[in-house]
Amino acid sequence: MSNTIISYQNRIDDVTFGAYGSWTAALPLTNIQNRQISKVARSTNGDNANTRMRFTTDIARIVSTVGIVAHNLSSSATWRYTVYEDAGYTTLAYDSGTLDVWPQMPYGTYEWEDVHFWDLTATDEEISYYTKTLVYSVDVVVSEQYYQIEFFDDLAAYVEVGRLFIGAKYQPVIGMNLGASIGYESATLVDTALSGAEYFDRRDSYRVAQFTLDHLTYDESIMNNDIMKISGTDAEILYIWDDSDALNLQRRAFLGRLRTLSPISQPYNTRYQTSYEIKELL
Repeated sequence: MSNTIISYQNRIDDVTFGAYGSWTAALPLTNIQNRQISKVARSTNGDNANTRMRFTTDIARIVSTVGIVAHNLSSSATWRYTVYEDAGYTTLAYDSGTLDVWPQMPYGTYEWEDVHFWDLTATDEEISYYTKTLVYSVDVVVSEQYYQIEFFDDLAAYVEVGRLFIGAKYQPVIGMNLGASIGYESATLVDTALSGAEYFDRRDSYRVAQFTLDHLTYDESIMNNDIMKISGTDAEILYIWDDSDALNLQRRAFLGRLRTLSPISQPYNTRYQTSYEIKELL
């Protein structure tokens, strides 16, 4: 298991989009700068030439994680993330290569008769249970201004994206303490009649991650304090339980916010501690 990742300072609201790809006038690419993820950007069709985006940050930025939230990419879709040194997008600084949006399931997941027995891809029904979130952790440090994302989905009539996250990341040297949790909280409203019968106003459940980071170095304690200060309880956090677990990344990574701000304590002579509670944004 890889150590957890806390990504913060989403820079997408400060970028300028280039004339690349083709996005509808009614649902333009700038919609991904709106925190209401249901307000999507939509490409004019599903052709790769039209399902691309280029954007420039205000200054050279280190982007360590990418999160593509509330997308409609199918179980067979792929994508690519690239960074360039120049405004002409000719000199590559980083290339993720072409990646599967949805990784293969373990052998034995599907029965012999299932249509997905041989390709081991998740079904569209299975992935519909979650806010479709594509998460990518950049494995090197790159500081540039010019970014490009491409989608390849032969099954899509168009590509939709609700929100884009590009930010810095913190990955602790020592992982979460035992007892860390991630689970769902229900937002469904329940009314009970005098007879005892129950009536439900069903609403989507949201995920909450709770964990403690123990044995922090002094420098780490300062960084965690900065994350709390910068993020408050309103700014977006891209949370990744374990980025090495590609198969379950969809289940255990999400766009959220800090529900509480925790102090930095010093329970040991040269080590520090803090806790996190991160609530999913829907």
